[in-house]
Amino acid sequence: MNKEKLFGLDVGNLNKAYGNAIKAFMLMRYKIDTNNKIPLVSKPIEFVPGLEQVFRGEIPNKSFDTDVLVGTIRMGYGHHRMAYSVYSWVLQKKLKPLLHDLLAIDSNEATAIKEVDSLYSQFSRASSEWGGITEWAWGQITAQGNIGSLYLSSILAEAYKNLLSDINTSLPYISTYPLNGQIAVESGFKSVHQLICDNFPQYYLLVPGAMNYVQSPSSYYKYIEMGVPKENLEIAGHWVSEPIATNAKLDSEARLRRINQKEAKRILLAIGGAGAQKNYTLELLDKIKDKLKSSEIHLYINVGDHKGIYESLLEKLTELNISSTTVSSFKDLLQFTEDHSFHNKESKKPFAVTLFCFEKHFEAFLTTDHLIRISDIMATKPSELAFYPIPKLFIRRVGDHEAMSAFRSMELGEGTTECREVNHAVEMIKLLTEQDSILTRMNECVIKNFEDGIYFGSKKVVEQALKI
Repeated sequence: MNKEKLFGLDVGNLNKAYGNAIKAFMLMRYKIDTNNKIPLVSKPIEFVPGLEQVFRGEIPNKSFDTDVLVGTIRMGYGHHRMAYSVYSWVLQKKLKPLLHDLLAIDSNEATAIKEVDSLYSQFSRASSEWGGITEWAWGQITAQGNIGSLYLSSILAEAYKNLLSDINTSLPYISTYPLNGQIAVESGFKSVHQLICDNFPQYYLLVPGAMNYVQSPSSYYKYIEMGVPKENLEIAGHWVSEPIATNAKLDSEARLRRINQKEAKRILLAIGGAGAQKNYTLELLDKIKDKLKSSEIHLYINVGDHKGIYESLLEKLTELNISSTTVSSFKDLLQFTEDHSFHNKESKKPFAVTLFCFEKHFEAFLTTDHLIRISDIMATKPSELAFYPIPKLFIRRVGDHEAMSAFRSMELGEGTTECREVNHAVEMIKLLTEQDSILTRMNECVIKNFEDGIYFGSKKVVEQALKI
């Protein structure tokens, strides 16, 4: 494996000067002392039995009881979802994963990363809500992850090494966000594995000195063209959690039975971690109200932890006189998914809309994974959910880098075009709910992709990292 800094690629003196200036500013602005080790401990996560997570403690825990570290960051929901896709497979193999979320460790380093993330979320929401030149500008920014951005991220990783203080570097480290992997490499971890998100190759998504995995052949070939050494790159498949990947064929067959039995379609609409789909969703509700009131479709909206969006949706549903209910605890979510399993008959008339709203980030992103298995169609922006085994209706993207993820789903036959305007989405809902042949074909494609092993990317990475 190539262990050179930046794979030996030329960064240029200007990029180096710019990157080092930003690093110096960040160290000063956030008072980051690279010599001050952070005491780290692990604690269980209540929503995922068997999973522990790294936090700051009073004194360091010198011997973490784990088989593998899974690195992530709370930047929206996508990277935590990718991490779940990894540790769900580790747990399935009866091993112990340790979640390493950079933002969960109380420190100046985490504050620096968190404030940058906050700006990203703010710009994402603004681009979606305002459109026009704001959306164009944000699209350009999110598609410009050049070699200079990789250099900057890598030298910042040197300054953030205390986020891995005193953890055994012989443990395998599986990263679902590039900064995690870069910090692991700088900290001396011997076995680092980076899951690359999206389907739009950018330098800053890479981890030099690690094995980098992509989800599609087109992404692989583009990275090779960009100069990434072949020994540091591999096609793995899609990042899908174990319960969904394992049951993708059975769930698709159940969806086909529901089509044949003319069951009302269940559409899952997932609000992203940045909360950028509020206005789009409000307008969509207004334009599909007749289908909701007539019980032609039932809508599940996972609002996540966006309380403000939840309140706006509730107000809109009241205004439109659409029946709704709310699920707000993880216990109630599990009961809801059991009651609405594809294998159960509806015991009573369902509400037109069910809203899911939670206090905690873990509940927020995990809910979508649970609801996928009881839904016929998922409406989502082309984020990491674009790679999941369910017929998908793509709504407006947040950042131009997401467009290629929709293309990947379309080439596999399981997703629509991106519906940038609400009227387009309404037409797609009409097609998917009234013309059985289209939804049937999508489910048949999911079954074929399952049989081809496309949804088992996270399983493959886990097996290679743990050498099992």
